[in-house]
Amino acid sequence: MKLDQEFYQVPLHFDAEQLHQEVFQFNEMDWQIHRTKIEGTSSIVLVSVGGTINDDFAISGAMRGTAFLELCPYIQQVIKAFEAPVSRSYLLRIPKSRKVLPLGDYNYHWFRRRCIYVPIVTNPGVQFSYNDHPQKITPESGEAWTLNHSQHHGIANTGAADCIYLVIETKGSLALQGILESFEENSELEPKQIAYNPSHVSEIPLETYCFEVLTPKEIGDLTAEILFDAEDLGMPQNKVTRLVEKIEQFRQKWKQVFVKFHHDRSGELAYQDLILEFQQQIVSDVHKWLPVGSRGSLALMVINSMLSTSQRAIAKQVPRLSWVRKKLTIKPTLRWSARYRVVEHYQQQTNFKRLSEQKVQVLELFQSSVTLDEVRERLTAIDGVSEEKLIKIVQRLLEFRLLREEFQLPHFEQPIFIVSAPRAGSTLLFETLSKFPQLWSTAKESHETIEGIPELHPAARNYSSNCLSAADVTPEIALTLKERFTEQLQNRQEQLFLDVPAEQRPQNVRFLEKTPKNSLRIPFLKAIFPEAKFIYLYRDPKQNVSSIIEGWRSRRFVAYRQVPGWPFQEWSFLLAPGWSSLEDYSIAKIATHQWKSANSYIMKDLKNIPAKDWCFVRYSDLVANPKKIVSRISKFAQLDWDEKIDQMVSRSLPVSHMSVSAPSPDKWRKNVQEINQILPEVQPIMNLVDKTQNSGQ
Repeated sequence: MKLDQEFYQVPLHFDAEQLHQEVFQFNEMDWQIHRTKIEGTSSIVLVSVGGTINDDFAISGAMRGTAFLELCPYIQQVIKAFEAPVSRSYLLRIPKSRKVLPLGDYNYHWFRRRCIYVPIVTNPGVQFSYNDHPQKITPESGEAWTLNHSQHHGIANTGAADCIYLVIETKGSLALQGILESFEENSELEPKQIAYNPSHVSEIPLETYCFEVLTPKEIGDLTAEILFDAEDLGMPQNKVTRLVEKIEQFRQKWKQVFVKFHHDRSGELAYQDLILEFQQQIVSDVHKWLPVGSRGSLALMVINSMLSTSQRAIAKQVPRLSWVRKKLTIKPTLRWSARYRVVEHYQQQTNFKRLSEQKVQVLELFQSSVTLDEVRERLTAIDGVSEEKLIKIVQRLLEFRLLREEFQLPHFEQPIFIVSAPRAGSTLLFETLSKFPQLWSTAKESHETIEGIPELHPAARNYSSNCLSAADVTPEIALTLKERFTEQLQNRQEQLFLDVPAEQRPQNVRFLEKTPKNSLRIPFLKAIFPEAKFIYLYRDPKQNVSSIIEGWRSRRFVAYRQVPGWPFQEWSFLLAPGWSSLEDYSIAKIATHQWKSANSYIMKDLKNIPAKDWCFVRYSDLVANPKKIVSRISKFAQLDWDEKIDQMVSRSLPVSHMSVSAPSPDKWRKNVQEINQILPEVQPIMNLVDKTQNSGQ
């Protein structure tokens, strides 16, 4: 629904007193931090994707009313009165003395939608702003207003009390368009009074779900605005010429993909790939020439955000240990008597190319195993390197993983491997178990640790899969992997194993590890660590597959880029056997394949090891009764229980740092249509899991 004016008053008026009663039935616990994250601002979600508490855009899934909406019969009547299908709806509470609350950045979601605002609790200090300019509009309780979302807008509450608004997002309708136009033509028209009818049950119209992308015509119009603004606002002609060529190529590719897939989820990865190409080839060249708020910059935002499932930024994974080191500015501990040596293939490492000539000269002194004392004696060969500078250079080389300490390997006594499908809750279990006093871990998943050994990287197998078997183990590989694990070991106080003086290091360590790809590597791990114990963590496929889908769409879990045999730029999570045949499948189908493969391989391989060496854990049981489940695991793995563990599991476990969105047992319902389609496919695995559970301890 496109409107030209900044603000429109909708000629409807509602019973403010009844709205007050319904809003004030909620207590403080019902109000959640609003998606803007601005201090004091909160909301109650009424309509959302799947009817759960989330802020996902409409492209994510079908809209449903939440349990909060069911408690508000008059608000349902209010929403229905606009005669337009609802995308999302929520109650918005803005604290007093709030200058300007941004009401959202323009993006693809808003390209097709607009908001209707119904003041419920307000005061004269509440005022809308448009393009950072206050508007002479002070809405009254029970009124309804809508505005043009194509420009920056906000709301200020400079009054002495909080204000509450009902917010309704909609694509609009011919009926709503007619209501607005009738009032525009006759501003003297009295708003229609919508009284509360306690005997009437309103079924609000919800937006029909459709995976909807921009059409080739819309891509053409938007890119034309980008070109016009770039040229009009001073972009050099030679750059404009290149931009024209790139945009024309983008338009043609978009048209080809649209002809093949139209508005179908099976084309999601193909569309995502083109958007990535658009960002790399066009946005990077043109964004600095387009002022904020210009039509060209708005067009960029629409195309960029087309497949965004929410307003949450795409967060890059940061290894926890690296984060701790950076935050605390911890430098690797150096010991003059310890022996150091360059790592293998150091000249091929990315960090090697970052070294100055002086650092390279120092690194070359460690071609053989030497102590810092021995290196110090050779410093005269390198100009300008004092003893103090040597320490700083060596610490940097250790940080860059170009230099390693020669150390005696500990014995890995009954190491514990958590095996599961991706997004099954393994991070939550890992973070909990890592607090046991005798456990050591690397504090992160072991993708680089394992695949950093060339023979174990999937490239060595033409990217056939992430599977590794006992046949892949050689004495050299086993030794190297143990060394790589040892270099990263840390205890629950986050003290590195190699930072402990050599004479004080334990000779035996209990090692805890979790990497979802290891679901395909149980025989490999058992061959290297014969004493290994495995915890099979299983999550219901509705929740698990939905979480894998969410992970793919968030782009936070990209495992490989530019994989041979895969037509798209990125691949997320594990490479299950048969993955390369999935190029024309939807993300839901790919996620299902990954879930099935991980669980099938785990069950098959656990049958071949002694029953005493593995146990089965359901994620739902872990969340519902953490103390009982962790106690059972501690007995299975022979771990010492202490007060810190007891305190942790005596309450709800904390949210994992790898969560994409707030946890909820019903969160999968936002992908309910896709999940319902795959349930028959996963049922045989579910049946096998029930049998496996009876076998596990």
